[in-house]
Amino acid sequence: MMTTDVLITIKGLQMAMDDSDSLEIMTNGKYYKKNGKHYVLYEEVVEDQKVSNMIKIYDETVEITKKGLASVQMFFETGKKNTSIYSTPFGQIEIGIYAEQIRVNESENKLELNMQYDLEMNSEHVSDSQVSVTVVSR
Repeated sequence: MMTTDVLITIKGLQMAMDDSDSLEIMTNGKYYKKNGKHYVLYEEVVEDQKVSNMIKIYDETVEITKKGLASVQMFFETGKKNTSIYSTPFGQIEIGIYAEQIRVNESENKLELNMQYDLEMNSEHVSDSQVSVTVVSR
């Protein structure tokens, strides 16, 4: 049984036409499962401001909500394109997400999420992206 206190590792890779960019974040957070849905909660600091993050995983859907300096609610559903408004201190950006693949592996003390998706900003293709989230008991 996974504990409430968890270590979260997020690895991302964005491949644009002339560039690729990767990032890795390791942070402490909270995990719980309710009504068959996984919830992963953590905070990050962006320009000295706290941003609260929630990743909700259910059925074939991943929902990522950010609240703080930048706010957005994004939906990832295999084979579907979803658009969201990303609010930043510099204005709003429309983002489109087309999820090609979502894989979730759950074991006793670990939850793994892997996603591949296309990212658009203001209707322009920006990158082919992949992200992996690993949640382990602390």
